[in-house]
Amino acid sequence: MKIAYLHRLTFDESEKRFQEEAVDLGIELVPVKYRKLRVVGDRIMFGETDMRDFDGWYFRSVGSELEWSKLLQLYARKHNIPAVDEYLKTEGPLRRFKSVMTWQLLDAGVLYPKSAYVETFKDLERELKNWELPAIVKLSAGGRHGMGTFWVRELSDLEKLKHVLENRKEKAKAENKKMPIFRGFLIQEYIRNDGDFRLMTVGYKCIGGFKRQVKEEKLILNRSQGKSMVVELPSDVVETAERAAQVLGVEVAGTDLVRDSKTGKVYIIEVNEAPQFKVFEKRTKTNAARLILEYCVKKFSK
Repeated sequence: MKIAYLHRLTFDESEKRFQEEAVDLGIELVPVKYRKLRVVGDRIMFGETDMRDFDGWYFRSVGSELEWSKLLQLYARKHNIPAVDEYLKTEGPLRRFKSVMTWQLLDAGVLYPKSAYVETFKDLERELKNWELPAIVKLSAGGRHGMGTFWVRELSDLEKLKHVLENRKEKAKAENKKMPIFRGFLIQEYIRNDGDFRLMTVGYKCIGGFKRQVKEEKLILNRSQGKSMVVELPSDVVETAERAAQVLGVEVAGTDLVRDSKTGKVYIIEVNEAPQFKVFEKRTKTNAARLILEYCVKKFSK
């Protein structure tokens, strides 16, 4: 079987693991970088290979490659090419924005914190005046390793947040990188909890997970107060993660959930497409790369 491994980064820390497992499974896994593709007439080509000559496509990441992922979506639908994740053939690449994810989860009745979406920083300042603080603020386009998630205790924290975003722009400019445009903010109710769960689902089924300690209460909410722990996963946590993945059409997902300390209800915090799984494999001793490839083979064989 020949599978296209679609990615955007020159180096993906997960690629080595996938290649190791592909060799063991007898799969030809071909890394395809979006910007190496070209459209020739009504065909999408990778070198001399027509993209429809693959048995299936695994979108390891999409990121900012919205144009190429949309073209590939149209091509896959036209030629009935199977792909993982499914949302890329239905909802399309814009589903990765947190605002869109929020809408879909709420519309399906999946428990999700009270939320609001605003376009500009001024809108954010205006909206938060109506909220009970603390609250969570996220960049709708996301951010790696929690760098796009912020904990706002009081309105004065917004000035600090503004400085953080400006510093990121200056750093990008100094390093001659693409200047980030910070627009689109998702506001979430802060759910009091004793730590969050990180579960991984493949084919909408949970393959394992662990619990992380409560986050350090600081502006950038990306660090836990202690090490994560492998625990017996509560059935309602597993069911909620699987349900959210199904609603969103994310076949390979890393889902963050919390249990409300007051009500005991389980809330989805975030569903991540193409999650990194180095820590997951280390904590759970589960071969995530192999399970993902086995799922792809099973789906593409049909």
